[in-house]
Amino acid sequence: MAGRSGGAQSRPGWVLEADLDPVDEQLRRRRWRILRAVLPIGHGLDPLPTWVKTPEQFVGWLIGRLSPAGLRTYFEDLEEIAKQTCDLELLRLARRYQGQR
Repeated sequence: MAGRSGGAQSRPGWVLEADLDPVDEQLRRRRWRILRAVLPIGHGLDPLPTWVKTPEQFVGWLIGRLSPAGLRTYFEDLEEIAKQTCDLELLRLARRYQGQR
């Protein structure tokens, strides 16, 4: 089995490309805003490090900033928002990390 490369691999539906359809661009920007808006009070306004380019990198950054209970609550809230907005990509992300607790 081949190992994964060390570079950041982007997931479809998250990358902000120059030639995106305006609707796709809006949807992708909204996903990133939701990731930040769900953060507990006091964490959402901190600037993201420049190396955060994928949702997985965002979660890695988040792990160092929140307690295990805070992470659990974060992903539960993220799942609820994903359900309310019918965003399957956001729902997949939330459930993926809820299962790894």
